[in-house]
This record gives sequence, structure tokens and C-alpha cells, in this order.
Amino acid sequence: MSFFLLALFLISGCTKIDLPTIQEAPYGVYHAESISTIIPIDFSRSGRLITEHIDDFSYCSEYFSIEWRLNKETPIMDFDYFSFVEWYNEETMEDEIIMGCGITRRIVKLGENNSLELNFFGDDGTYFTDPYSIDTYFKIKRLEFFPRQESINLVADQQFYDFVTEEFVETEVTYRFEFGSPAFNYMTLRNSTRSQIFFDS
Repeated sequence: MSFFLLALFLISGCTKIDLPTIQEAPYGVYHAESISTIIPIDFSRSGRLITEHIDDFSYCSEYFSIEWRLNKETPIMDFDYFSFVEWYNEETMEDEIIMGCGITRRIVKLGENNSLELNFFGDDGTYFTDPYSIDTYFKIKRLEFFPRQESINLVADQQFYDFVTEEFVETEVTYRFEFGSPAFNYMTLRNSTRSQIFFDS
């Protein structure tokens, strides 16, 4: 009898699985398909001065992306971003350039003429003053959504390190993201409300 009750408990516990539900368009994960700068630079260690960088670009995760979804009833975007810092390596006793990879979150609202308007999420406004500044060296100038193409364009002023000229360069960059996969309703947040950054040497 005890064996029967145990088997019944295990079966009942395995038959009901709460899977996350898919959020309808325009929500989803949008992957970068193009990264173009208005001046030729080399921030990917390719050895070439170029304006289109997506073929040589290597991010800290599989995709460089924007995740657009509902957090309960609030539309949010989680932005991947990267920046460059110079630090002194005590082992080699040399200065090195490191690319830092981060994620930050903003509340997003669809405005006029396909524009996307950003605001702070949670208490981020306590630490920053401009929701369009992803970090000190990454300022969004224009963010647009194109429903027919299922794409997002992000134009920003960003500081890069040019590995050919060996100097920091600030220039305008355009990111084009295309729909890659659906967004889901899930309880575990992808990241905290504050900007996170980690470094890849």
C-alpha cells in the first residue's frame, strides 16, 4: 500500500509542469545583424580599418541582443552593451585594453514615427540622470522599431578603442537588430535593475 501511494505521488508530481508562455509581437529577442560606424576603425582586433563590424565582432555571450518583453505589465528592454577600459597588468607590467560586457534595463514605450521612448526601471534614476545613457561612453541618440521588418535600429554616440591607431575614438554607430526568438513570461529576472558589467580580456 505504501509503495502504491509513493508511486501515485511521484506520477502526480511529474504530470503538471508550468511552462512559460510566449509573449506576442512586438515582444521578443532581437539579435544584432549589423554594427556600422561612420568612420573606419578597428575595435575587434581584426587588423582592418572598416565601417561594418558585425563579421569580426565577438561578444561575451552567443548573441549581442536586445530583449523586449513585459515585466508583469511594464514593457521593458534589456540592452546588451560593451565598452573599453585601459588597465595596468601587474604580471606583465604593461597597460592592456579590455572590453567590458554589460546588461542594463529600461522601461520602453512606443512613440510617434516608430520611435521608442526610454525611462528608468526601478531605482536606476537614483544613480543616473539620463535614461538614454547606457553608460558613460554609450549615449543613445535614436531608437526606432519597424514592425513590418521586425527590426530595431539603435543610433548612438559611443567610445571605442581603435586597435590600429591604438587610441580611444568616439564616433556615431548604428546597430540594426532583427527578431531572433520570442520573449517569455517567467518569474526569474534576466538581470538586476541596475547596470551590470563584466570584463573579458
